[in-house]
Amino acid sequence: MIIKLLQNSDAEKLEQFLSYHAETSMFLRSNMKRSGLEYKNEDYHGEYLGAFDETGNITGVLAHYQNGNIMMQAEDKAILSKLVAAFRNMATRPVAGVLGADDQAKLVIDELLTHVEQYATNRAEGLYNLDLNHISSAAGSRYSGAQMLEMAKVDEALLTRWMRAYEIEALGSEGNKALDQHVKNHIDQKIKSKSGWVLLVEGNPVALSGFNAQLPDMVQIGPVWTPPEHRNRGYARTLVALTLQKARDQGVKKAILFSDNPAAIKAYEAIGFKKIGSYRLALLKKPLSLST
Repeated sequence: MIIKLLQNSDAEKLEQFLSYHAETSMFLRSNMKRSGLEYKNEDYHGEYLGAFDETGNITGVLAHYQNGNIMMQAEDKAILSKLVAAFRNMATRPVAGVLGADDQAKLVIDELLTHVEQYATNRAEGLYNLDLNHISSAAGSRYSGAQMLEMAKVDEALLTRWMRAYEIEALGSEGNKALDQHVKNHIDQKIKSKSGWVLLVEGNPVALSGFNAQLPDMVQIGPVWTPPEHRNRGYARTLVALTLQKARDQGVKKAILFSDNPAAIKAYEAIGFKKIGSYRLALLKKPLSLST
C-alpha cells in the first residue's frame, strides 16, 4: 500500500472510490468538486491523503480542510489507521473537528485526539436517506400559503440571529466574535451558492433550511432550524419538503441528512427518510495543534 498527498490528477480515481460510499462521503465529494484536491487557504479547500493498492486504485482517503475539520472514507480499519499515522506526521495546521461515518470517525478520534477532553459537541447522529421519487405527497402542502424564499431575499439581520442561535444550540459554539465571523461567512456562502431558504407563512419568516453539500444527483440537508417561538407546527418539515421537491425538479435523485433530535427525526420520517446508519460530528472547543 502506498499513501500519498493527492493532486488534481487523482480526482477521477477518488470520485470513483467515493461514489461507492456516497451516503457517508457527501462532504468529501462536494468539497472536491467545488475546490479540487490541491490545497489553498480558502473555504472548502483541503489536503487529501490517499491510500493506493498495488493496482493503483484508491482504497481510502483522509482530508484535512481549511477550517481544521478532518473527514475520511476508509472502511478497512487497517488502511484508515495508516492514513491517520501519515497525517499525524505531515500535519502543519490545527485540527478543529472530526466528521464521518461513526465507526471511522471514532477510530480517528481514538488514534489522533486521545487526550482531548473539551468538545463543543461529540455525538453520533442517525444517518437518513430518501429517494426523491418517494417524497410524501403531503409533506410540503401543510400550509397552502407558505412561500419559500432564497436567503438572498431575506433580511440579513434575521438570518444572522437565526444562524447564530443555531450554531450555539445545535453545535455547542461559543457566542463570541469568532462565531459572528463564521456566521457571516456561512450566510455569504449560502447566498452565493443559492443553497439556503427561509419559509414564510402568512408573510412571516418561521424556519430556515439549506443544503450543506450538493452534487448533480444528490444533496445533503443542513442546517435546519426553527426559532423556539415557531416550533411544533411542522414548519421545518414543510420547508425541507419544498426544497427537496425543487431539487427533484432539477434532476436530483437522492437526499441525505443526519440528526439525533427526536422531533426532527419524526418530521423527516414523515417526508419519507429512512435510517441507514450513523454519522459522528465531533467539534473541539479549541483547535488543537498536533505539532506541540
